[in-house]
Amino acid sequence: MTPERRERIATFVAIALVFIAILLPELHYVPIWDGRVYANCAIEAAKNGIAGLSMESLRCAGHPSQGYIVFLAASQLLRFGDIAALHLTNVLLGLLALASIRVVLARVFPDPLVARQLDLVTFLCAVHPVVLSTLLQVNVDFGVYVFFFVALAALLSGRFGWTALAGVLLCFSKETGVLAYVLMVGLDVLFRVSPPGTPAERVKRVLPMWITALPVALFGAHVLWWNATHAQAAVWKHTWQKGTIDGFRFFDLSEPIFRSYAAGIFLLGFMWVVSAVIGADLLAAGVRMARRLPKRIVPGADPARLAYLSVLAAALTYLLTSFRTWSNLRYFALIYPLLVILAFAAMLRLGARTRVRYAAMAAIGALFLFAAYRSSDPVSRAVYGTFSIGQRDMYRMSSITGEYAGPGRDEIVYNLQFTGYHHVQNALFHALQPMDSTAFATSRVARWNIWSQLDAFTRERTMSQQGVIVPRYWDDVDLLASPQRPHDVWFLEFTYRPDHDTSLESLKPLYREIGVTRSIARGHLLVAHHLELIAP
Repeated sequence: MTPERRERIATFVAIALVFIAILLPELHYVPIWDGRVYANCAIEAAKNGIAGLSMESLRCAGHPSQGYIVFLAASQLLRFGDIAALHLTNVLLGLLALASIRVVLARVFPDPLVARQLDLVTFLCAVHPVVLSTLLQVNVDFGVYVFFFVALAALLSGRFGWTALAGVLLCFSKETGVLAYVLMVGLDVLFRVSPPGTPAERVKRVLPMWITALPVALFGAHVLWWNATHAQAAVWKHTWQKGTIDGFRFFDLSEPIFRSYAAGIFLLGFMWVVSAVIGADLLAAGVRMARRLPKRIVPGADPARLAYLSVLAAALTYLLTSFRTWSNLRYFALIYPLLVILAFAAMLRLGARTRVRYAAMAAIGALFLFAAYRSSDPVSRAVYGTFSIGQRDMYRMSSITGEYAGPGRDEIVYNLQFTGYHHVQNALFHALQPMDSTAFATSRVARWNIWSQLDAFTRERTMSQQGVIVPRYWDDVDLLASPQRPHDVWFLEFTYRPDHDTSLESLKPLYREIGVTRSIARGHLLVAHHLELIAP
């Protein structure tokens, strides 16, 4: 092994250790909101052992997710209901994605003189706030992120069999994985046949790639089989759509959802610094084109592969943002590393000196690390506004679209602060020591997938199904409607509740407040109002 290779391995190990150190304190985070749906699905799939793993049980939230969820379910075969094992599986998959990103960088920038700088680019990808939050909030978009880069690394390395294998896992992670894979392979074919040559020569260039068609063929066969044997369609769609294609808005770039997407991709969490570097390069290119000056070279880069990656990133960004749904940034997890890579290429193309590149990337890395724990980016605060979570602030992620009556729910999964909603509940439950008979309530809007069973010994939130207690969970609507409402109840005010929430006020004709408990954890405040039923 050469000294250079040992250095690359040692550096990647160091990056991996930082990555693990960031995530290690969150291994016992019990997912909330959408994350609970996917965590429940993976755990339930393993309930009956290996025999219970099937195309049906591994399909989560209406998505063809079998290729990714099987790894999470496998972690539960060893220790059923262990959320730490599930998160650890995602950490290992995240390391696989980072290793693949490093391979992609080596193929696009093969010059050994920039190898150390590529290590720093990999580090930027490892500490990106959205990628870290996507890993912890269990969801199928993380599978798309992982297997996209595994497939891309194999494709750029000419390992077409491995490309096909990763492609199968990518296509069976989520529908967007199919789109990403088809675009990835299709562009590669286009770039291979573009250079001059006879038709026979061009066919010869792409013929070894025949196996890369297998994932799409398998997915197509799966869709036909599923639709013929199941009531629910194989491909997910909104309930108000006739088909998935109805969700695309290819030419409407002014609607609030697109503006929210664009802000989340190009501005949020100091991404505006990355975007500014790319923008400066594009501006320089436009000026040179207007003056009819020759194209600039990118020192250390393979021109064809860099062009391929640039087109792939632009096309993916356009297509993924064309499907309009909620403003959840996990949908774009695979785009952030691509933009970081393009920013590095822009620095090279702009002629930035080595020291300047190192300083710029080190600064971006520091900003990403800061943004992973705090919502203090001045540009993001100006674009989204903020709301108080108690001792700190988070961005009002639904402010652009108004899709949620408050600051956001799944939308606020953009850095690690969202896990505080788990930790602050634990702090409250430690203080109150609830039993199965203890009643808790919150607003109907805030209630969705916020509760969980509690460990009978520690009173902490858990995914385990043994040795647990399950308090009586209510919301304001249920309390008002039920003739069997509890005599006393703890009403919890979560900070992401609707802005003009009147749920607690609506209970005053039935309950009087006899006490208040406040719990704080990770900067989050949770206020619990102790209510007692008014005697008739």
